[in-house]
Amino acid sequence: MRHRVESVIGQLSERFSAELTGARKLWQWVTRLYRNVATHTLCVLINQSLGRPLLDFEGLATD
Repeated sequence: MRHRVESVIGQLSERFSAELTGARKLWQWVTRLYRNVATHTLCVLINQSLGRPLLDFEGLATD
């Protein structure tokens, strides 16, 4: 479980640049973080429906 959580946090920070939001107000930061998490969840659901590994986003755009 811990490995999966760390993998998700790593993907959010690397692929979605979650730590570099550039938000000046709290509501901007929360909105951008919510959008990043929603996008990540959507990618996981697409992978699940295609029968692919859940956290493998590399091949999503190329397959």
